[in-house]
Amino acid sequence: MRAEKDVRLRIDLLEGQSSSIAKMLARAIRDHNEAAFAEHSERLATNRGRIEELLWVLGEKAGQSVLDLQVAGPRSSLSVKQAIEKLKTGEIKMGDLSPDAQTMVRKGALEMKKSEARSPAGANSS
Repeated sequence: MRAEKDVRLRIDLLEGQSSSIAKMLARAIRDHNEAAFAEHSERLATNRGRIEELLWVLGEKAGQSVLDLQVAGPRSSLSVKQAIEKLKTGEIKMGDLSPDAQTMVRKGALEMKKSEARSPAGANSS
């Protein structure tokens, strides 16, 4: 019970930080400051990823797998599953992702591996 309260407090903290970052992002847009815009949007995407991961941990995203969560990619946001596919094809490298995104991609790869191991070879034939 205590752990759940700690996670909720962490989510509240990240949401507060995200609000502040969004205000700085809006200011960067108004001032046409591309460097600040890039920095703040990356921070905002990272916070969003952390919040989604914490919500997933709490079970509030029932029925949603790690593969469906969005992570910040090198140029845009993409799902963990899309990131894994792009890594397989060489479109992106693991180093292109933030540390949080790398963690989520690793969790997603494990989830994919486990689901492949659970489904028998002939499960699709009826």
